[in-house]
Amino acid sequence: MALRPSSISKLAVIGFGLVIVPLVLVIVSVTISIAHFAEQGQVSILRAVAMSDAANRMNNAVRSMERYGLQYTVLQDQALLVLYDQSFTEYKKSSARFAAAGPSPVDRRRLQRLADHLAHARQMLPLVSLEGNRSALESDFSRASAEAQHLQSDVNEGISTEVAKLGTRALAIKRLTIVEVLLVLPLSIAFAILFIVLITRPIRRLDQAVSGLGDGDLETPIAVQGPRDIASLGDRLEWLRNRLNALEAAKLHFLRQLSHELKTPLTAIREGAELLQEDLGHELGADEQQEIVHIVRDNSLRLQRLIEDLLRFSLAEGPVGAGMVQDISLTAVVEDLLLSYKPSLRSKSLHLVTELADVRVRGHEDRLRTICDNLLSNGVKFSPQNATIRIHLQVQDGQAVLDVQDEGPGVAPAEREKIFDILYRGEASDAGKVEGSGLGLAIAREYVLSYGGSLELLDKETPGACFRLRLPLIDHIASHGAYRADLGGLRSHTVDIIPPQHSDPQAR
Repeated sequence: MALRPSSISKLAVIGFGLVIVPLVLVIVSVTISIAHFAEQGQVSILRAVAMSDAANRMNNAVRSMERYGLQYTVLQDQALLVLYDQSFTEYKKSSARFAAAGPSPVDRRRLQRLADHLAHARQMLPLVSLEGNRSALESDFSRASAEAQHLQSDVNEGISTEVAKLGTRALAIKRLTIVEVLLVLPLSIAFAILFIVLITRPIRRLDQAVSGLGDGDLETPIAVQGPRDIASLGDRLEWLRNRLNALEAAKLHFLRQLSHELKTPLTAIREGAELLQEDLGHELGADEQQEIVHIVRDNSLRLQRLIEDLLRFSLAEGPVGAGMVQDISLTAVVEDLLLSYKPSLRSKSLHLVTELADVRVRGHEDRLRTICDNLLSNGVKFSPQNATIRIHLQVQDGQAVLDVQDEGPGVAPAEREKIFDILYRGEASDAGKVEGSGLGLAIAREYVLSYGGSLELLDKETPGACFRLRLPLIDHIASHGAYRADLGGLRSHTVDIIPPQHSDPQAR
């Protein structure tokens, strides 16, 4: 879906827009129609009112002129003539307003005939007052009054027609509004349903996927279609499913290995205990009993070490206690450990070559000691008689770098990625006299990773194995990447551990 939105919020905005836009268009269309209708109705009403008022005034003025004119011909009173002229002036004003209101062509012609009759009557008025022949004057006034009456009737009919037109127009707008709503409302509802499905379907799929993971379903692949952020979340859930699958497989592998590791010493202890129980009748000799006791003791110690290593490994995978973190001299930790290894080095006549810079890191003293102890113990255990162990501690690229190199059998290429796995013991451990729990390097690596460092096995052309430990420096952590370290006095020395009958050179 190349055109899919990048987020569910954008999909919601698009859906809201597609739902609301048709309704807005209908509202705008109806509003424009109503506004146009209202404007047209206002113009029509104002025009009708103006024409009706003008026609009414003209009708009244014509009747007044007829009355005053006929009275003037009888009484010859100039005051009546003045009133006649005033009515005629009122007529002309009303006639002008009527003409300005935009009458129909028929009404214009009526208005013109009305004006002609009144003008002719005004011309005849002085003659009729002298001669006394009023028939022609009465005829003009009668025709003028009839025209005025017709104008009044036309205006009334026009108002009725306009009202009917406005009613028809209102009914048309009403029908158009209903039609538009009936057309647009289903479309908006369809868009709303479509986008509700598009939005809720991937969310439901995520909910099902999370519920499946919670219920332990790690076999069903998780694929979520939808906006890119939801699809990305689905990809993360798929990654989590694969990760949980791998962890589940590792747990099963660990339990199988652990059961095997625990079964061996337990079997030896149980068999030894049974032999001792059977020896209650003193059938076994003292030497045989002593041998069984040694077997039971050695296996119980082995079982104890294994359990202690398992406990340390579980702590290594747990969170680091921030309150226990201190500034530690890694140099002092290594030197103290070397002192504790003097008897082991002496017993195997091992030579120790050290080059230790003054390096300080932040961490837990017991964890740092466990890390270095595991590296040193591996070097001592796997080194043959009269071999050399080289320990190099320096500052490099803002990190403390500790190299521990021995001259033992080394690590086979096929085992390089496995030696840090829990309960894994390499061929050198299985085939030789050196026996371990398979947890030392796993614990060391977990501790190192908790500090943001690394522990790796270097490629070396010389015999033996070389482990490299990297830990962030104190100043490097505080300055967020700014490297500042004082190497101090770099102490380099070689210690030859000789048999007890010889003199012991100064170790440091």
